[in-house]
Amino acid sequence: MAQIKVLIVGAGLGGICLAQTLRKAHIDVEIFERDASPWDRPQGYRLHLEADALNALREVLPSSLHQLFEATAMRTEPFTTILKTDLSVAKRIPTDDGQDAQFWPEFISDEKIHCNVDRGTLREIALIGLESCCHFNKQLTRYESKADGVVATFADGTSANGHVLIGADGIHSAVRPQRAPQLNTMDAGVQAIYGRVPYELAEKLLPPEALEDIFGIATDERKLFLGTGAVRFPTKPDVAAKEILRSATLEPRDNYVVCIVGGRHELFPQSHAELRSATPKYLQAVAVKMLEGWPEKARDLVGGGDSESFFIVSMSTSVPGVLDSPTNVTLLGDAVHAMTPTLGRGANLAMRDAALLGRQLKTVARGEKPLAEALGSYEQELLRYGFDVVRESVAMGQQRMGQNPLP
Repeated sequence: MAQIKVLIVGAGLGGICLAQTLRKAHIDVEIFERDASPWDRPQGYRLHLEADALNALREVLPSSLHQLFEATAMRTEPFTTILKTDLSVAKRIPTDDGQDAQFWPEFISDEKIHCNVDRGTLREIALIGLESCCHFNKQLTRYESKADGVVATFADGTSANGHVLIGADGIHSAVRPQRAPQLNTMDAGVQAIYGRVPYELAEKLLPPEALEDIFGIATDERKLFLGTGAVRFPTKPDVAAKEILRSATLEPRDNYVVCIVGGRHELFPQSHAELRSATPKYLQAVAVKMLEGWPEKARDLVGGGDSESFFIVSMSTSVPGVLDSPTNVTLLGDAVHAMTPTLGRGANLAMRDAALLGRQLKTVARGEKPLAEALGSYEQELLRYGFDVVRESVAMGQQRMGQNPLP
């Protein structure tokens, strides 16, 4: 076994899944996150997980944590519900499970492969066991790549040494400008206000299909959209699941439906900068007002949401490009292939990246490949499937919400 130390910048789902799989292989790893805590800023509520994420979680997590994930996940029907503005069902579109037999030769065979999960709960689970190697309030300012390793320097004046550095730090990555300045991001021309609606209210206003399917979306002639997605926690977990939940000290969570009101910037009454500084309650009122002209049900759904849960996101996307020859620094997830949420695949790909990169770094630790060859193999695959999905996401975003085209 060769001794290697891996430095991961970013404690999102991709970064912590990579850390979990490396720790399972007894590879030294440290994570550095710029936020003060895992809950420092809103990053969305519900996540849709398909084959890439579900296979990755099974591969990278210790079995006890994977059981905990299963005990907190909601299995959905494999459809996207297209709603009318009165929230009745227009049609249901089948959604592919994303299975890749070459990448996942022993893939999941569950009949219901799609999941809706609470992002915070999944992140909390994936962080278990990483407490000693995950450091918060660590903003990367620069790194220095040498023949024998990498030195990462942080805003607080501290530094860390490793053999390889992974930029898993999102679309505003501090690693990407130095590792790949040729890779650009662009404004998608779209923004959205997110909030949570109590499940009991959503049951009264939404059709059953919208609560059982992956996601529901209604759009008007301006491409202003209202999106909905249910998150239900198991009401009667089996004895083993109860014990896992108790031992992990996860608090019971209430069921909810995420609501998303969005569209092109010009559909909003104020600039994104002004809305970013607004209170959650004000953002909720803006979202309700934007639905004027829609039937009352839609406004009641958003107006009945938790008034402290609303926040605004401006959507951006990566522009497909190339990476230079591999070094001892690479990228993962949104740091390289960020996309708008029209396909719901961003987190799925980040976890696939983590599994793929973990496999390659294990070959280095076993002395089977030099680091540059392993990272080169990873990056070739990463760019292929990652930018394919970016292009698909842009095409769907143009259709559903008027997203800007790629240059």
